[in-house]
Amino acid sequence: MKKFIYIIILVFFNNCISKEEFSNIPSISFDKLEYVKSETNLNQDSLILTISFTDGNGDLGLSNDDVLYPYNPYNAVIDENLNWVTLGSNSVVPPLYIYKPNGSYELLSNDDSRPTFNCQDYIVDTVFQTNKLDTFYIQKNENNKNIFVDFYKKNTEKYELIDWTRIFDKEFACGLDFNSRFPPLNISSNDQSISGQLKYSMVSYGFETVLNNETFKLKIRIKDRSLNDSNIIETSDLTLNSLISKN
Repeated sequence: MKKFIYIIILVFFNNCISKEEFSNIPSISFDKLEYVKSETNLNQDSLILTISFTDGNGDLGLSNDDVLYPYNPYNAVIDENLNWVTLGSNSVVPPLYIYKPNGSYELLSNDDSRPTFNCQDYIVDTVFQTNKLDTFYIQKNENNKNIFVDFYKKNTEKYELIDWTRIFDKEFACGLDFNSRFPPLNISSNDQSISGQLKYSMVSYGFETVLNNETFKLKIRIKDRSLNDSNIIETSDLTLNSLISKN
């Protein structure tokens, strides 16, 4: 079964400028989660998450243009000879390194540790300065996103992380998770304390397939432009039926 998903982000403010003193590390709290079921099978269902936030210098949010280091989508994997490793490379010389756009690198593996093809570890792109396509070994960069939502399904007394990338595509992990980015929240060019609400709509055809008649919870965090992680908030046990919007 194939999964189709896209992300919508809406931002609402309670106070754009606060007289209070907040830490420069963002802080969040859970407000509510609503489930909006589509009236037809043509549209996707929605889970709408609302959280409150504070931040001392207002450096929250990434624009569509924020794709350069440290917000680049992925880092390259290179070998001892500084060659970018591809899925089909026959002359890889270990060890392998993670190479970042700022020129730094770190050890990934002492041997040729390439996994089989999957959408999390490889990207199909053009070879440098050519139109030829190849499948490059990469490491995705978490700093490309700034809101992270994990789903956990309750199994008796334990909780199991739901891997949305594999739940409908176990072999190649080409599904989409619910980690994304929200736009800049500070409309001023100056640092300032901000507080307000962030409303984040997650849509999928798969919510009922995966979560119907199940008990689950969410863990949520955000990240600021300085790469500071907020606290992690955790919901109580939830069911889809308990979240159906009354509107």
